[in-house]
Amino acid sequence: MLFILIALTIYLGANGWVYYQGHAALQSSPLPVRIGFGILFWAVALSFPLMMYLRGRHLAPLAGHWFYQVSMGWLVALLYLTLLLLVGQLPRLAGVHVPHLFGICTGITALLLAYGYWHYRHPDVRHLEISIDKPVEGAKRLRAVAMSDVHLGYGNNRHVLEKYVEMVNEARPDVVLIAGDLIDMSVTPLWQERMQDVLRKIHAPQGIYLVPGNHEFISGIRESERFLERTPVCLLRDSIATLPGGIQIAGRDDRSNRRRQKPATLLAQADPSRPILVLDHQPYDEELEQTAAAGADFALYGHTHDGQVWPLSLVTDALYRQPYGYGRWGRMQAYVSSGLGLWGPPFRIGTRSELVVIDFTFR
Repeated sequence: MLFILIALTIYLGANGWVYYQGHAALQSSPLPVRIGFGILFWAVALSFPLMMYLRGRHLAPLAGHWFYQVSMGWLVALLYLTLLLLVGQLPRLAGVHVPHLFGICTGITALLLAYGYWHYRHPDVRHLEISIDKPVEGAKRLRAVAMSDVHLGYGNNRHVLEKYVEMVNEARPDVVLIAGDLIDMSVTPLWQERMQDVLRKIHAPQGIYLVPGNHEFISGIRESERFLERTPVCLLRDSIATLPGGIQIAGRDDRSNRRRQKPATLLAQADPSRPILVLDHQPYDEELEQTAAAGADFALYGHTHDGQVWPLSLVTDALYRQPYGYGRWGRMQAYVSSGLGLWGPPFRIGTRSELVVIDFTFR
């Protein structure tokens, strides 16, 4: 609760300062213009806390989608307006006045948001080759489509999901691996748009496997489970699935569950002579270290979004030793995905959304 109060105070404070700068820039404008600016500004600024309050309520899909886009998009607009206006104040320290500063900052922000939205709506398809020196029965290759942080809901709606499913099927995977946060903040819009029907169109002969992320818990883990039961997605919560060739997929529950198993406890149930692939959501250093020590061969994570927009990527770089991409932890190979979808603002600035196609080879 304290964190929410602090975050809300910072949010309202930043909005108040940006509004003051805009109001000052419009001092010479007619009164109706200034009044209109104030009404529009605060309507957009207050839409974010209102959206968070309404996230579990029944909103019409189309209205909910655009309300989500505007309210969440304002977070990034506010971030860049604040940063640009602060930088724009620096010349004043030398006695230099920058004319039309608010208008210039607004224009630059608009261009950044347009670029970020286009960038987000055109995700990359990244290819990896992972060799694991352990025997399997039958075919020695396995193609997996790996993703995380799809965040289905009012933001990433059925239309977006249909495009993602097309991308998955075009890769012709044997198996699909999802490292958490398939659901955004509520299952309500998923039921409303019958997204379970779209998920059934994924073609993966050896299955679709998902571990919970923190957003499955935010959405209500029981409600999330009930939705997933109507799809072909197999939810792994501290459990192991074995593919026909003997490849083992160990799925860890999210750290939102304080009682989840330690990697050593979970992987003690696996056959160490066969390949062990681990799905987890949050790539904290100690979790990767413990997973590697427990005998995993490969681990897939998400959660970080690679920071989503600069300069927030600097924060994830500081929090995690491996905030994004491929890395090694002893003999274990690991990949942290930047995510196919996003939470909140529909922008990628300085980062990329991605679908990862992994071709595994075994002995």
